[in-house]
Amino acid sequence: MVHRGYAVIILIAVVGMLATVWLAASFGATAVRIERERKTTAALALAKQALIGRASSDASLPGSLPCPDLKTHIAGTNVPDDGIADLFAGTNCPSYVGRLPWRTLGLPDLRDANDERLWYALSPNFRDYASHVTINDSTIGTLSVAGNAPAANVAAIVFAPGAPLAGQLRGGANRNLVAHYLDGANASGGSVFASGDAGGTFNDRLAVITVADLMTVVEKRVANELTAVLNKYFLANSFLPTPASAPDATCRPAGDAALCLPSGSTATGILPRNLGTGTGWPGVIFPAWFDANWRTSVSYTVVAECTSLPACSSTTFSPMSDAGLFPPKVTLVVGSVIKLTVREVAR
Repeated sequence: MVHRGYAVIILIAVVGMLATVWLAASFGATAVRIERERKTTAALALAKQALIGRASSDASLPGSLPCPDLKTHIAGTNVPDDGIADLFAGTNCPSYVGRLPWRTLGLPDLRDANDERLWYALSPNFRDYASHVTINDSTIGTLSVAGNAPAANVAAIVFAPGAPLAGQLRGGANRNLVAHYLDGANASGGSVFASGDAGGTFNDRLAVITVADLMTVVEKRVANELTAVLNKYFLANSFLPTPASAPDATCRPAGDAALCLPSGSTATGILPRNLGTGTGWPGVIFPAWFDANWRTSVSYTVVAECTSLPACSSTTFSPMSDAGLFPPKVTLVVGSVIKLTVREVAR
């Protein structure tokens, strides 16, 4: 009887030990999965942030993005899988699906949880070729995503390829073949990509950059630069010009570069290109990319009292209140961004 009691106690102890081991292993496996998920998520998020930052700060074409890294082969300077964006082949990227150009973006060598470098797809409308591409708030992203996280009007996508699936042989001769890293529609090089749950035939992770994601920051950059120009002109002249008429054909990128003049009467229109025929804005210079990309996308409103001396003498440049009182005297609307020339410019 005593022996049976001891046996029960031993059995309970063994079961308890096994349960403890199982729980420890389970918690350990969960911790590993969480850490792997964290690494992949962090890499994708950092890549997305860097691309948006690059688009918003580009000096010659705000909103533009670099070519993927896949095909350019110039020994010693730019070779496939070196993290440097491919050079243009004519006026196009050699490929619009390739590896993320992490060196070009100033990033570390980002890897997912399987130690794979990230991949990247780019909408041709957002390539960084200023003389052949117009980028503003009306530019359309030609990429889209189907599946469990659908998206449209997409400018770029970053992919974490995950572990190789059946039939994918990585490295060696396949090192730069997209089909051995990305799955399903993502390997096709087309414009429609796929999102989905991880399984035996698909395990890509995606970070999608929509046109709205880009324009949220690019429009602010545009508004800030234009406001600086207006501030400088106002400080030097104590008044602001009336807008040009939005339908004025000379204000278009291919219009008469010596015209696009103030209308003289329109309270709301666009920023003139010249204040007199061929004069520009004496004393200030607009960014070089403005005429070709943003002039007709920016609404400019100024009240009459701010267009002649003494300018704006009876009020201040104050933001409109929630109740709609005290409306601003000068307003720039860049896409969805409203930027005011606040009284920082006043005397």
